[in-house]
Amino acid sequence: MLVISSREFRNNQAQYFDLADSKEHIVIQRGRNKAYRLLPVGEDDYISHIPEEFLCDPFSISPSGDVFWADKRNIERLKRLIEHLEKDIKDVNYTVCETYEDSLKHLDSL
Repeated sequence: MLVISSREFRNNQAQYFDLADSKEHIVIQRGRNKAYRLLPVGEDDYISHIPEEFLCDPFSISPSGDVFWADKRNIERLKRLIEHLEKDIKDVNYTVCETYEDSLKHLDSL
């Protein structure tokens, strides 16, 4: 792994892009408390392979914007799975946490 400053990256971008392309792990340090990884974008990172009729904004589902959530078919599959599990497991108690804060409150209540 190679850790470089943002200034070093800015001055030698082509060199670091080439290293990242050759599978070198590059971390760009920006100030004291911020760092970023330089990674080439892979085929799985694109949403262009999702047919238009199934495409949706992944950020409307998840704050991460993960490409998985950009495909309505994935969302429907998960909904069907949850419905199936709810029918099969009637004695299980669960809590739906919609936000990070909800998750923390729930964990504190245990």
